Amino acid sequence: MADTVWYFGYGSNMKSSVMINRGITPLSIKVGVVPTHFLTFDIFGIPYTEPSFASIALLPSKSETGEVGKVYTLSTTDTSPIPPVHGVLYQLRREDYLRLVLSEGSGVGYDEITVEAHVLKTRSDGTKRTKEQPIMAQTLKAKYPWRPNSGPSRRYMGLILDGCKEHNVPVSYRRYLESLPVYGADSVKKSWFQSMGALLFLFFWRRVIQVLARTTKIVVDDSGHCPSWLGQVIVMVYHSMWFWHDHVHSRIWGMGHGDLINYGGRAVW
Repeated sequence: MADTVWYFGYGSNMKSSVMINRGITPLSIKVGVVPTHFLTFDIFGIPYTEPSFASIALLPSKSETGEVGKVYTLSTTDTSPIPPVHGVLYQLRREDYLRLVLSEGSGVGYDEITVEAHVLKTRSDGTKRTKEQPIMAQTLKAKYPWRPNSGPSRRYMGLILDGCKEHNVPVSYRRYLESLPVYGADSVKKSWFQSMGALLFLFFWRRVIQVLARTTKIVVDDSGHCPSWLGQVIVMVYHSMWFWHDHVHSRIWGMGHGDLINYGGRAVW
């Protein structure tokens, strides 16, 4: 087994401070793009605070197995092509990679997959692929895609954009991210009634999730994964939380997630 692992980060892990706060020190850093996949936000989060997190899926033109699911046309004039996912390639010590998997939920919400990442380099005439050989990198993908995709929190999207700026990811990709809807206090006008509803929801559910999150870090194996039975319990809790939000709480207090994301005039279902 190799002593190091290449990891492709496309979400908040693109920002160096996030990696540092997790106690992870990369041996090497490169900017890359995975031409076969696009960025999604179909990892379940908590309504009213962090409703969704980043994942990736095969581009519709690359999907032969139906992995992406059905793609529906939205009522919009925006039919821009979906850009492939850009991110940061980190060369990590194996123990740091295991620490990263643990910090991402101990394998509950993500599967580990291998992707072919092409290295990018900034030149005077713009960012181009280099002549380096593509890097086969490990990355994380939603185990239970939560669809249709709705916008992540403004805070979370801000971390991704900060990481893009820090590593000089192409401006065109940053502009695409900035065009996506987000959920936040300044993007959703809330009355005092709606704010009270959000507080009531979080008072109970956030505590439940915190207890489960702490438990996953206690009972993990050598690969950084928690037992499958615990993972199933956590998924059932998330399903219950979102069922309560969608069918009961939100009908009284208002929705706790952002608008559907428009992927080139389409929504992934």
